[in-house]
Amino acid sequence: MAGAIFISIYNLWASFDQVIQDIQGYFLADINITFSRGYRFDKVSAMAFSVPDVSGVEGWLEYGGTLVSENKEEAGRQIMFVAPPSTSTLIQPIIASGRWLTTSDENAVVVGNQILDMFPNLKLGDIMTIEIDGKETKWTIVGFYTITGNPDVPLVYVNYEYISKLVGEPGMVYSLRVITSKHDSITQNKVNDQLQAIFDERGVQVTSVRLGADFVRDQTAQTDIFVYFMLVMAAMIAIVGGLGLMGTMSINVLERTREIGVMRAIGASNFDIQSIVIAEGMVVGLISWAISIFMSVPSQTS
Repeated sequence: MAGAIFISIYNLWASFDQVIQDIQGYFLADINITFSRGYRFDKVSAMAFSVPDVSGVEGWLEYGGTLVSENKEEAGRQIMFVAPPSTSTLIQPIIASGRWLTTSDENAVVVGNQILDMFPNLKLGDIMTIEIDGKETKWTIVGFYTITGNPDVPLVYVNYEYISKLVGEPGMVYSLRVITSKHDSITQNKVNDQLQAIFDERGVQVTSVRLGADFVRDQTAQTDIFVYFMLVMAAMIAIVGGLGLMGTMSINVLERTREIGVMRAIGASNFDIQSIVIAEGMVVGLISWAISIFMSVPSQTS
């Protein structure tokens, strides 16, 4: 049982790591800065590049919308457009079907699994009607992405170049994705402090900041607590199993006192007797190991 739990836990741990890596693919920037309103990208990017350890900057746009549907129960759902530049290198989505956005796309949209759960009949090529600032707009679904979690407002991805013109804010960004020269936590915190000082001095209003190192640390901390707890439980079971094996082998030796005596009488050495007992213990251990692998198969397949 302890062996099966150990194998299952390490399999679960690897799954958690993979999920975190998948989520991190949507937040590859070292520093994610969200503004209270739109700012010109050339203005805020120049401020960011004035910090020595900043090696790259991307301006993203986030804009709210409302789904329009003939079904009254489904109509009126709020969504959030997330618009990276068409040449962005700071996102690696998990595409379930279809494709990601290309530089030539205009009214193309990539929809997440949250919206697909709400509208299971959606398929590639369908037209979604989304109201933006009181105006209905048409969007063609070119792909479906998957991400773990259930955000309050579903996210759909579109090209920045198209939607910024559509909402009348070309060249404006609502968030800044910053890449630092070194990707460690110390550099990220130092650059963030310098950026905050510059933005405060220039009157740029920042509503939230998320560091890439902090994001990974917070995500892993939540899963590590659960994994460590399960490992402790498995270790306790292993200790109990070890004590049981010790007791079993001790009883076997006591019950075979006469047999051991006969073997010694015909010339068996201490090493020969010891080898028999150790071999029996190893056989029991190997059988346990084989059974533990068999019992852990359901956790691996799931």
